[in-house]
Amino acid sequence: MPNQPKFSMPGPDFGNSQNNFEWLKRHWRKLIFAAVIALMALGANYFYQSYQARTALLKPVLDQITASPTATPTISKAAIVGVNEKVKGEAVSTPIPTATNNSQIVVTAAKGNGATHLARQALKEYLKDKPELAQKLGAEQRIYIEDYLRKHITGQPKTLNVGDQIAFSNNTIQDAINMALSLTDGQIKNLSQYVSLVPSLMTV
Repeated sequence: MPNQPKFSMPGPDFGNSQNNFEWLKRHWRKLIFAAVIALMALGANYFYQSYQARTALLKPVLDQITASPTATPTISKAAIVGVNEKVKGEAVSTPIPTATNNSQIVVTAAKGNGATHLARQALKEYLKDKPELAQKLGAEQRIYIEDYLRKHITGQPKTLNVGDQIAFSNNTIQDAINMALSLTDGQIKNLSQYVSLVPSLMTV
């Protein structure tokens, strides 16, 4: 019939294989570039998803590290009793407060003392003329204070020798007391597991 439109049927066109080959020869660089970009995008997406997963797993740990100062500290049993800071394995003696004034308390290490022992003695000296404040502090709170002071010593030598002195700022001691008094019941309960390690605190 005249003027009848021509239709092409779908299917493979073997006649154009040469044209396709020529097209590939002209554009193979662009195809490889596109493939590289696609692979990089997939790799970046995988890295991002992996990063998000790692961040989610680490978040509880990071939150604990950046917690408020009143968060219950992670305290080792060795630090509580000071056994990891003994002076040459000597028997533990009472540290000696050698100087006190309105700004700081200086404590001198005796045999077997570590930073925890000196912090404990500094707290005792600070509370000596503050009986009402001393009565407010339970053994758990004193443990918190000692650990806080131990961690906030400036210029502490790696190993304490007999006669070494550490100065504890009165302001730092009071800050530690204030934070100890604001501990929650849950934090107090967590610290109670360490009380039996320091019998002297139960008789304060």
